[in-house]
Amino acid sequence: MTTLTGSSTEMVEQARKLTDAELTELAWMNDSPQALKARGELARRAAESGRITLRWARIAGWAGIVAVMLAVVAVVLQAFTA
Repeated sequence: MTTLTGSSTEMVEQARKLTDAELTELAWMNDSPQALKARGELARRAAESGRITLRWARIAGWAGIVAVMLAVVAVVLQAFTA
């Protein structure tokens, strides 16, 4: 089992190097400072993942709007050329 040692900033740096499984193991031990740092790192990773997902969702939304506009233009052009 891994442990976090040292000052607060040293524990944060150590936590960033651990895998999610190792952090999860540390996070649910107790309410020690090490567990709190592990929970904080897991929360930071989840927030970063959420930001990335939101960015791609916005890109997909704009692509959908452009696709609808192109479809409307295609329908209008087809109606005038027929």
